[in-house]
Amino acid sequence: VCLGGSSKFCWKYSDHPAVTRCMAKDLKGKGMDKLQLLAALAAVALAVVYQEDIGVLLHPIGAAIVVPDSVLRASSNLHSQVLEQAMGLFFAMPKPKPTKDTYDFVVVGAGSSGGVLAARLSEDPSVSVLVIEAGPTDKHLFVDMPLASVFLQGSERDWALQIEPTEHACQGMECTKDPKHAGKTGCCRWPMGRGLGGGSTINYMAYVRGNPEDFNEWERMGAKGWNYTEVLPYFKKSEANKVFRFSSYHGTEGPLDVNDPKERNPITAAFVDGCKDVGLADNPDYNGEKQEGCSRLQSTTRNSERWSVSKAFLWPAMSRPNFEVVSLADVLKVDVDCSKKTKDGKCQATGVLLRDRTGTEMHVKAAKEVVLTASAVMTPKIMMLSGIGPKEHLESKGIKTLVDLPGVGKNLQDHNFLIMIFNGTKPVSYRKVDATSVSALANWLLRRRGALTSCLLEATLFTRTRPDLVVPDLQIHFVSSPGHSDDLSNFGLSAAMQEYFDMEDYAHGFVLLPTLLHQGKHGEILLRSANPLDEPVVHSGYLEHEDDIATYLAGIKLAIKIAKSPGMSEYTDGNLRINWDKCPKTRCGCPNKELEKTPDSFWECMVRAVVSTVYHPAGTAKMGSPDDPMAVLDPELRVRGVAGLRVADASAWPMVTSGNTNAPAIMVAEKAADIIKASLKK
Repeated sequence: VCLGGSSKFCWKYSDHPAVTRCMAKDLKGKGMDKLQLLAALAAVALAVVYQEDIGVLLHPIGAAIVVPDSVLRASSNLHSQVLEQAMGLFFAMPKPKPTKDTYDFVVVGAGSSGGVLAARLSEDPSVSVLVIEAGPTDKHLFVDMPLASVFLQGSERDWALQIEPTEHACQGMECTKDPKHAGKTGCCRWPMGRGLGGGSTINYMAYVRGNPEDFNEWERMGAKGWNYTEVLPYFKKSEANKVFRFSSYHGTEGPLDVNDPKERNPITAAFVDGCKDVGLADNPDYNGEKQEGCSRLQSTTRNSERWSVSKAFLWPAMSRPNFEVVSLADVLKVDVDCSKKTKDGKCQATGVLLRDRTGTEMHVKAAKEVVLTASAVMTPKIMMLSGIGPKEHLESKGIKTLVDLPGVGKNLQDHNFLIMIFNGTKPVSYRKVDATSVSALANWLLRRRGALTSCLLEATLFTRTRPDLVVPDLQIHFVSSPGHSDDLSNFGLSAAMQEYFDMEDYAHGFVLLPTLLHQGKHGEILLRSANPLDEPVVHSGYLEHEDDIATYLAGIKLAIKIAKSPGMSEYTDGNLRINWDKCPKTRCGCPNKELEKTPDSFWECMVRAVVSTVYHPAGTAKMGSPDDPMAVLDPELRVRGVAGLRVADASAWPMVTSGNTNAPAIMVAEKAADIIKASLKK
């Protein structure tokens, strides 16, 4: 336990004058008050249990325990296990394996789409529903705590994928997954939600529907019935929005809470003022009549807690006798019978093959339908393992082709962003050292107040960089924190690339993330092998089109203008937090200290080095018209050539939406549930 300079952890901070003075005063003269003594004793306990150095920073008004991420994760996992055991005594819980051989509906994946769909289908007591999830439950302290999202990446709740090396992007990121790529760069990390609630349990809780023209474009691309007028009721159906309760664009009676946070960082208002200074409109509701402009983010929270799909839909449904959830079980493939074709010449999906948490494999039958909602990465993977996909690719992996669908895995689209960390001149931003203090934890646990209530993403803007565009091509996320060196590691930046950023732990600041909404070239998902447990191959298509760089250059210049605007001048000098003594040796060198004079060549280098995913893959089993050879689904989400099989997640989208994707993933499931219920009546 560190109460001076006796361990590695303390030496790390010993050069910080404020910390040194506080420690010296408390240890040499004043002694410890009760709160400080409690903090020291708690640190002793943590150090003994986890065999790790624990820092205790003493100061005149209290104390802060600062612990390694490994200890934070381990202690919160223990909390999760105890909570699950206690809940199991009183409530229905996910099961380790199915209790029956046959269900009417088998839903694969309990994420943002699957959780909604399964819960809605189970509203009919005459049908039985099984939902199978590969990950754990969401009963975890970090899942509930909004600011703790950063700790969930890389945990058991994250698929933690990595894209294949590309020469166009991710050049400052190391390839660490596949041994054959060891030593290479060009491999972005791809965090994806894994567990009840899927991405809604690890995301940053932004509730963004997209642009109305996104859905009109879906219909123009062959998804009849998916225009904005027809999907708006399904957005409203799930939503419980008290902020815009008088708006015709919002719902108020759904299970999914959408709220403004109890507290917003003061820099958030300054960011909105800065947007107005550079000519962007202040838009109070980007989910309303129009999307463009600068807005405070709406979030899926309730009483300063994350309000995920699992909380809103799955847990309330688990008490129904016709509904069953199995967690920690991998679906290996869909069972498809082509020996006896249906009247219209289709094969028949009969169920799934799964492997439970003990490694036992079993077949589960679906009397009516199998619905894939496993994500835009895992859904096409399962389809191809089942013999549904591009014939040439399946045969190259030794898989018999049952239904040749060349569009499976193709049309992959995602959003990606550039990290720009700006200097703060007032001590108001959220730093990791603040968020991990005893007082911050107590404030959140007892009052649901303070830094830990923040979703970090507190504001955003949408704009078009060219007047000929129909929908925005640029989003800028505003983050009310300067970040931490751990965040750079989460993104996969190499140690050399991290040297560019000044990540001093006690500094204040904020982050702007220029975000490319519509990439010019699409990627694809492929199988690595016929082994269902092998990760899929992800070709991202990042930055392979020249328009992508042009959009980023416009976004970077806009971000700098906002940061240097009069509206933000109270909180920032508009400068980037850069290690000026080290950046000359990094991949791209240094920008001009007058940022506006920095050449485009530098920014293009940074974009190609640092740009990373915003966790929004979509489009890999798209809906389309009968004359589209790459369409996988019809507008009722039925898989071509296979009866009894649908896809109802972001895979089905013909085009990724213009903004964060959790809300439209929920909408698709709401509409899918009604489509399926209507089919039962025919």
